[in-house]
Amino acid sequence: MSYIHGIQQTVMLDDYIQICLSFGTVRAYAATSAIHDRGSRNKGLSIVLSGEIKVGNYGLDGSYQITTVLRKGDTFGEFTLYASLARTHHAQALTECKIIQVPEPAFRSLISQHPAISEFITRSLAIKLHAALERLDDIRRLPTHVQLAKLIYQSYLTSQQVFMPLRQSDYAERLGVTVLTAHKSLTKLYDLQLIEKRYGGVAITCVERLECFLKENSSLLPL
Repeated sequence: MSYIHGIQQTVMLDDYIQICLSFGTVRAYAATSAIHDRGSRNKGLSIVLSGEIKVGNYGLDGSYQITTVLRKGDTFGEFTLYASLARTHHAQALTECKIIQVPEPAFRSLISQHPAISEFITRSLAIKLHAALERLDDIRRLPTHVQLAKLIYQSYLTSQQVFMPLRQSDYAERLGVTVLTAHKSLTKLYDLQLIEKRYGGVAITCVERLECFLKENSSLLPL
C-alpha cells in the first residue's frame, strides 16, 4: 500500500534492469540483515532484483517505524548520487533478497550511455517527491482516520482492488502511529460503513461513498 498513485511508474522495467546488471554487482542479503544504516554516505544506486526490503527509522522507544516496502524494480540511493546527501533511513531485508548495487562511477557511465534510464530515474524521483509532499500535507491537516481512508483509497486507485490484505499493525506502520490509534481509526471507518472486515484484511464497501467522504473531510482527493 502506498500514497503514490501510478506507483508502477517508479518501478524499473525488466529491460532497464538487464542493462543495469552489466554496470553493477548483484549482492544477496539474508532476511533481517542490514543493507544500509541512516547516515551512511556511500554513494550508489540500488535496484531490487528479488525479495522485499523495509525502509524506516527507529523511534525514541526503540520501535521501528516503517516508511515503505521495496520490491523488484524499486530503486533507492538516488539522493546520494544527485546531491551527495546521507541516507535518511535504515534499509533492512524483510525476506531473502538480491540487490543490484551500482557504485557512483558506474552509475555515471550508465546514465551517459543509456539516457532513457536517466530519464526514468528523474521521473521516478519527481513522482516520489510529489507523493511525499502530499503525505506531509495530510499529516498537518487531517485526522488520523481520514488519513487512513485516503491511504485505503489510494491503494484502490493503484491496484483497482477493493480488498486490502493488511493488518492493523500494517496500517500503524504506514501512518507512523500506534496500533491502538490505527485500531480506533479503523473502527471509525467501520462505523461509517466505508470499509468492512474481511478475512486477512478489509474491503471498501462502496468506492463512490469513500470518495464523497474524502471530498467532505479533506477537501482534496488524491491527484
